[in-house]
Amino acid sequence: MPVNRNALIRYRTIDKCLQNRRRKWTIENLIDACNDALYEYEGIDKGVSLRTIRLDLNAMRSDKLGYNAPIIVTDKKYYSYENPDYSITNIPLTSQDLAVLQEVTHLLKQFKGFSHFDDMTEMVNKLEDKINSEQTQQPQVIDFEKNELLTGLKWLDLLYKNIITQTTVQLTYQSFKAREATDIVIFPYYLKEYRNRWFILGMKKKDKQIATLALDRILNIAQLPDELFRLNPKFSPQTYFKDIVGVTRNEADTPTHIIFIANHLQAPYIKTKPIHTSQLILEETKDGTTFSIDVIPNFELERELLGYGEGLKIISPSNLIRLFRRKSKLLYEVYHTTPS
Repeated sequence: MPVNRNALIRYRTIDKCLQNRRRKWTIENLIDACNDALYEYEGIDKGVSLRTIRLDLNAMRSDKLGYNAPIIVTDKKYYSYENPDYSITNIPLTSQDLAVLQEVTHLLKQFKGFSHFDDMTEMVNKLEDKINSEQTQQPQVIDFEKNELLTGLKWLDLLYKNIITQTTVQLTYQSFKAREATDIVIFPYYLKEYRNRWFILGMKKKDKQIATLALDRILNIAQLPDELFRLNPKFSPQTYFKDIVGVTRNEADTPTHIIFIANHLQAPYIKTKPIHTSQLILEETKDGTTFSIDVIPNFELERELLGYGEGLKIISPSNLIRLFRRKSKLLYEVYHTTPS
């Protein structure tokens, strides 16, 4: 049963009145108290009706809102709580409420690196305390993929704010292949997570190309507020990631039509979790299922396809077949070379 803001104000006002046992409350007194509260909190000067307050009292008495308030009437006109310690703010949580709260608190604790969620720490702790006070501690039944050892998360909040404020930044960056770090001035546009790793996308000042940089390879970030921030009108996250798997892309490339066959063991996984949104089933036989995808080849696609091992075979194009033959040969040599 949805409850609007004004109704909640009335319920809380009535609740406070009925908790105050130092005076007797007629329905007219409750109407006046609700009118005062609505004016104070919402600026509403139109008085509530007698019928509205009677409906409110009935709603509070019922189980519709979960209150089951023990409201009694004495001398046929004075309203009060039969239990002097009762308040609608003290009603116990239902088992369903507790289950939802447990999962919400667990979900909130997944977000690390953003200062917005640091501000929620106290609220999460309060929720956990409320849950624990209502029931015995239960083990979690849901878990979200995360990497507690992942580095680079400390840059998330700063980069997010620089994107929002359109502030140019200088990254001290060292890729896995580089022998030493270099400074890169970029105009940050977009943050993306892929397989538990975060990346910043932005246009490099030097060559005006879109760069995809891993946060765990950033050594330092310097903000350059005096450096004019430049937008790239051709960059759109929706179109940039449309034709690729993962995060890396060569802007000069166009999608390649790739056909592969998966055996009867791997095909069900590929059907239920498509490698790309363009994936189609071309043929199904007793030997396996033939699929097609239209993507720009990149490192992430190679890893994805190679991950299926002997259960997946590339049918076309020929250049991708040659690439996989080379990698298969190298893998063969790794396992068939006699250790020195």
